[in-house]
Parts: sequence; C-alpha cells; structure tokens
Amino acid sequence: MRADIVPGSVFPDYELSDHPATRRKLSELQGQHPMVLVLSRGGFCPKDRRQAELLVQLHRELEVSYCRLVTISTDSLSETNEYRTGVGAHWTFLRMQDASFRRTSISPSTRMRSTIL
Repeated sequence: MRADIVPGSVFPDYELSDHPATRRKLSELQGQHPMVLVLSRGGFCPKDRRQAELLVQLHRELEVSYCRLVTISTDSLSETNEYRTGVGAHWTFLRMQDASFRRTSISPSTRMRSTIL
C-alpha cells in the first residue's frame, strides 16, 4: 500500500481523465460535498460489475444527500463507457489508463475532505 493512502488520512487530489476523456481533479468533482470513491478493477470483473449494479441504487440515495460518487477504473475509454452504460451508472468514472496520472498539490483551502476508512 502507498504510504500516503492510509486510514484516517486525507485522500490525494489526483487528476485523471473521466469517461468523456476530460481531465478532472478529485477535489473539483467533490466540491463542498461528501464523496464516496470506489476503486474498480474494471468491467471485466464479475464482482466489480455486481458492485456497480448495487451502486446504481445507492447513487440515488447519495444524490438526495448531496453526496458525490466517483469510480476510478482500470478500463480504457471505450470499456469505461460500455461498462457505465451496461450497469446504468450516471456518476463520474475516472480512468487509470493514463499511467502518467499526476498528483496535484493540495492547498489547505482546496484540500480533500474525504477520509480513508
């Protein structure tokens, strides 16, 4: 495990491409709201597909509470979009396909408020 991703710490503010291929920072997606971040192996994994199907139901509840849901997946752009459509997901999927993803500096004013459990 990475030294900066441990229980009780602030999640790093990564910048990755989303499902329409736009670069997005986690703090930008979160805004002033709580956020649930799901790490996915991708649509090929039956367990992850099942989890995403269940997250569709949870997402409705999260939206009522102004809570964001974001999935980081290892899939390519076409696989990500096929996966989202297949399970009926309407939240943001970020892609780890860019092996060169970069961590952005976090200032105290824009620091991620998400806590790793």
